[in-house]
Amino acid sequence: MNREMRLQLITKLVSEFEIKTQEELQHLLTKKGLRITQATISRDIHALQLIKVPCKSGGFKYSFKLDQEYFVSEKLKNKLRDALVGMEVIQYFIVVKTLPGHAHSFGALFDSMNLEGKAGTICGNDTCLIICRSPEEAIRIQQQIDSLNH
Repeated sequence: MNREMRLQLITKLVSEFEIKTQEELQHLLTKKGLRITQATISRDIHALQLIKVPCKSGGFKYSFKLDQEYFVSEKLKNKLRDALVGMEVIQYFIVVKTLPGHAHSFGALFDSMNLEGKAGTICGNDTCLIICRSPEEAIRIQQQIDSLNH
């Protein structure tokens, strides 16, 4: 089996099963008649840009980066509910007030999201500043964040 076919098979298996380890993936591939080394599996995981995300049964499973965006937005929803004090747009900026000690985790979540129009974030202890490319984009991003909070 060539590399492309192997990557397609791994993609199918990751989509169908909750695969938590490289050994589990190797076992499933062996059941499909494909014997490959752990090193090859590791390279294939890297080539497919698979990541580990939490799974419903506990622990972590392999998944695709697209699923990560969903995971980040779910994490941000919880963070907004638990630690957001307030949010205000001031021209190019969105000032996000948080409970003490939470601003950096908000910043990390904002930075990992694809918020079009965001130039960057600066965070202190209880304030995260989102720097936007225009006042209009600041309003749009604030609305996007607000929609997660409802």
